[in-house]
Amino acid sequence: MTVVERAVALRSVDAFRRVPIDQLAHVAAVAREQALSKGETLFREGDPPESLFVVLDGRIQLQRSGEVFAEAKAGEPLGTWSLFIDHPRRATATVVEEARMLVLDRDEFYEVLAEQVEVTRSMVQDLVGRLLQLSGLGEKEPG
Repeated sequence: MTVVERAVALRSVDAFRRVPIDQLAHVAAVAREQALSKGETLFREGDPPESLFVVLDGRIQLQRSGEVFAEAKAGEPLGTWSLFIDHPRRATATVVEEARMLVLDRDEFYEVLAEQVEVTRSMVQDLVGRLLQLSGLGEKEPG
């Protein structure tokens, strides 16, 4: 996968949806591909948050307390909040159909944010916009 293809894949992640593609390319440059076989575990409930995953191909089953509650397929992210908070994983992710994943490790992500202030700015602006919408203030500045 090229950096541009990885950047396009990262667009499926809410946190990156408004980051311009040229800026997102900095994040994509540190992401890596990983192939997984049927039956492999991506992460377990209670594991520390270390990476964000985007399913490129295949299917991943999510379980909580042994109960299946969701399935992720191509184009869907897993563990977005793992980049931002230290809460343990809330689910176990198991490969049910051979998969290819895009993996963004938290430490590498923070290095990009430290070096590429425009990426950080884009993400913060998007987050603030969402918070304003949730508060009912829409696009208005608080006042």
